[in-house]
Amino acid sequence: MEQESDEFLQHFTTSTDSFLRQHISTDQLEAAFTPLHTSNRTALWPLMEGKIQRRENTDLQVHIADTLVHCHLLPLQCFSEYFEHEVAPGQPVVKLPADQVPPAAFQIVYDWILDPNRPLEWQSFVAVLSAAEYLRIPALIERCWQYLDNPRVVENAAFYVFLQARRYGNVQLQPMMLRRICRFFLALVSTLEFCELSLDELSVLLASNIVAVFDETDVFYAACQWLMYDWTERQGAIELVMELVRFERMQTADLARFCVFQECAELQPILRHPTTKQLVDRALASICARPSSRNGASADDASGRWLPAHRRPTERVRLVGESKETKAYVAGDTSYDGFNEFLGVLREQPNSWRTFRLTEENVGLLEDMFGGCTVCDG
Repeated sequence: MEQESDEFLQHFTTSTDSFLRQHISTDQLEAAFTPLHTSNRTALWPLMEGKIQRRENTDLQVHIADTLVHCHLLPLQCFSEYFEHEVAPGQPVVKLPADQVPPAAFQIVYDWILDPNRPLEWQSFVAVLSAAEYLRIPALIERCWQYLDNPRVVENAAFYVFLQARRYGNVQLQPMMLRRICRFFLALVSTLEFCELSLDELSVLLASNIVAVFDETDVFYAACQWLMYDWTERQGAIELVMELVRFERMQTADLARFCVFQECAELQPILRHPTTKQLVDRALASICARPSSRNGASADDASGRWLPAHRRPTERVRLVGESKETKAYVAGDTSYDGFNEFLGVLREQPNSWRTFRLTEENVGLLEDMFGGCTVCDG
């Protein structure tokens, strides 16, 4: 039977070819069958795009903890190197770690892949960045950094991002955000979050030149605050923490008071530590070694601080007391008790740091660094 069918098909083809050669040309056929109107069929891609966006006929299940997301693999492969290289064709299920790719963040990532104009909510920047880095999505990583590497992400907003970055273990973002805290520094010191910083995190913060203070004693007291929060565990870190304080930037009277241990009993273990004593003595010796003015007086500036000299520690950003509370603090006794009273004011008025004004030279410095964003919301 098969042999008869093959013979018939061969005879039919031969007959058709003969007719084509004798009675009609291919040009005539092409002209005859050219349609008078172009096709009005819907283009393929909009139909496919619609089905993908509506998640019809999905071919991949993404499991993250207890969350199941139905997806199309092809769009993911177009943007994600992870899905392109580590998910096999036809693989029905992919499991992702929730600590690096949170379920809500993956939903945003997938929505962004389907719609490049999808906005990223501020609550999700760091989580989405973590997911994009794990899934190796260069375009989305770049987009997240456009949001985060922004001169307006400073002060308390920077610390919020720091907390999110710590949650996802982003070691690049954490120090970057800690170095963007300026006028918010003292308000931050008044919080539990400051006391719970790790030693490495505290070191980044206290090493910053742009933390804004009324005097370097603010930094010293902040360091003491951190040490005493968990004294049993942290007393071994006194040397490292005290070396972050720029004692040579303090007023002579404060150094002298520390030198003879005229401070509250609470601070005595820190003041009497060999490292603190050495740093205070060195700062006083440096002061004594500086030249005097022509009339024999010490070469201090009007505020009682020494004028800048070679090898002196870099000055931090300085604040000016203008409100009733800050004027009272600046004119106070500069003791640890006075510092704690001021922190109490900041706890009661958590937004009062916005009223802090920078000295004129510092305003110019920060405008160069942050485009004026740090000083624009007073």
